[in-house]
Amino acid sequence: MKPAYLLIFFSAFYFINTSSINAQNVEQQFVLKIPKPRSSFDISHDYHLTLLNMALVQAAKDRVVPKFEILKAVMSQGRSRLELMKGEMIDVYWLGSDHDTNEKLRGIKIPTTRSLIGYRKFIINLESLEAFEKVKSVEDLKKFIACQGTHWPDTKILADAQLPVISSTIYKNLFKMLDAKRCDYFPRAYHDIENELFNMKRLYPDLIQYDRILLHYPFAVYFYTNKSNEALARCIEEGLKELSEKGAIEELMVKHPLTSHIFPLKDEKNTLYIPLHNSQLDLNTKTTDRKLWFIPEDFGI
Repeated sequence: MKPAYLLIFFSAFYFINTSSINAQNVEQQFVLKIPKPRSSFDISHDYHLTLLNMALVQAAKDRVVPKFEILKAVMSQGRSRLELMKGEMIDVYWLGSDHDTNEKLRGIKIPTTRSLIGYRKFIINLESLEAFEKVKSVEDLKKFIACQGTHWPDTKILADAQLPVISSTIYKNLFKMLDAKRCDYFPRAYHDIENELFNMKRLYPDLIQYDRILLHYPFAVYFYTNKSNEALARCIEEGLKELSEKGAIEELMVKHPLTSHIFPLKDEKNTLYIPLHNSQLDLNTKTTDRKLWFIPEDFGI
């Protein structure tokens, strides 16, 4: 496990090396406004900011690369989405993809973590361990209550699969709810779970990682802009396409504290694999494109 303080050194290294490409344009740089991290442990914020910077540098060539202004206000995913739709307070953000978001915002449909977010392991209460050991199928899982963010597309995906779920708009409260046994499990992205338990251990020592089940639904986080900001969207899109073509997104994942600990990918052939349908996924999404998406076979499934 890599402590959160390593994040500072990683960010400094990456931004110094990428932004130096356009050092001659520093005086001309403009600003992109982005929400504040949702907590002091939000490593994902740094990862996405780093990837966004890489994409803009890649696309810029000899043109101007924006700077970032991190707003002072913490925003829920729902609030961030709303502000992007207004097009006044923030310029770009990363959100879980669903039909409504794709309709109301301009999505750059290149998965920011190669769809790793759709592979889910559970955080459970230690006292629930024996009960989860009896789960053999999705039907068994329906006896338990999941907790998720209110505005996360995952909540609808679980509900569509008839898996009971309760939610909160406040990320930290989900751990509190699980600790208080208001819910039974918190499905977390494959790469998130270790970092989150490391950061939350002092507050919730009875919460543990449960590895015997791998829940999966094709799902991605994309960068989004306001629909009127097509120039910015195309710039990010161009940069991300070039990064994906040369494998640079996975190279970042191998290095960054958000995801580095899951490489090389574990063989999950002996894990109980529970696939779910994602009705929120655009029908033309090519989830078999291995330059952009991890597929079950990457985990030995």
